[in-house]
Amino acid sequence: MGVSSPQPVLVYDGRKATFRRAVDALTYGMDDLITVPWESEPIQAFLDAQFGGQPFVFVLIEGDAVHAGETAVRRAMDARGIASPLARGFQSLYPKIADPFGRVVHGEAPADIHGTYRLDPDARPYIDEIRANASSVGHR
Repeated sequence: MGVSSPQPVLVYDGRKATFRRAVDALTYGMDDLITVPWESEPIQAFLDAQFGGQPFVFVLIEGDAVHAGETAVRRAMDARGIASPLARGFQSLYPKIADPFGRVVHGEAPADIHGTYRLDPDARPYIDEIRANASSVGHR
């Protein structure tokens, strides 16, 4: 038996039922993905350790990689099997619509953080704890 990769963690805005349902729909059948609301205490601590604050940002953590903003959107769509051209289209659209959409729908604009970053050693314990807790209860 080989060594398995740690489960990816998707951070989303869970303050509204609409977004919780959207994440449920996006991740349906993806038992290997952990979804965690942005506003949860472990994620706020992770964000503070990773980015030096608590930016409002869409994040996907895969192994030691932290994908943020438009890159997280593309990676999440790729993982779901959405055709690459469509995923790249959403990725390029994200920076144009994220600010006004965020202000109207979320009540705040997302942080201007995009790209892939190495998981900061100070942030790792928070993600490890989220993964361990998800594994111990047997669900995402």
